[in-house]
Amino acid sequence: MALFAAAALAGAATVERTLRAKAPVIEKQLFAGRPFTAATVALFLFSVGFAIVLLSTALFMQEVWHFSPLRAGVSIAPAPLASIAFAMNAGPIQARFGRTAPAVTGTLAMALAAGYWLAAVHTTPDYWGGMFPGLILVGLAGGLAQAPLFAAAGTLAPERATTGSAVPNMSRQIGSAVGVALLVALTPQATTTGFEHAWSVQAGAGIAAATALLALRPRHTP
Repeated sequence: MALFAAAALAGAATVERTLRAKAPVIEKQLFAGRPFTAATVALFLFSVGFAIVLLSTALFMQEVWHFSPLRAGVSIAPAPLASIAFAMNAGPIQARFGRTAPAVTGTLAMALAAGYWLAAVHTTPDYWGGMFPGLILVGLAGGLAQAPLFAAAGTLAPERATTGSAVPNMSRQIGSAVGVALLVALTPQATTTGFEHAWSVQAGAGIAAATALLALRPRHTP
């Protein structure tokens, strides 16, 4: 808890310097546009939940269901396969529905996956009825949400493209680190209750990311 508090203080200091320094590492002008700000916030929140997904599913199947590492790895495979299928069609999807709608759908799909696992996954192994449907939703989430969120850097002026493309990636990396840290803190004994708490955080992160995207979406479509 002390380290989380220290990280929050360091983050606040970084924001304060960004707002006041003459030549900050992260220019505050980057966040003048609502699409880029929304994408950066949403990527952080989405990555918190997505990191919990990636680690919790493997750990749960090994520690609670006693799957072998190989079996757990093969069991997780439907998620990235589904993600690839949606990601390959990201361009046509954005052309038809815009950037916000697919991203919101993806973040909510991640929350829905967590909700499904909370209701359907128990101590008794039930991969097809318990874990598998949530993994498909996770694949949908990754395939729909990430491409439009990273594409938001394209809304910036050309002279800010370098830093602008780095900031969303930084946001994703920090979110992933926080997600793993939360999962480890919530599952010290790898119990079903601990994983349920982690999936609750995953659901909250997905809903919060969708809320940020809707709250910060452009008021007028060009």
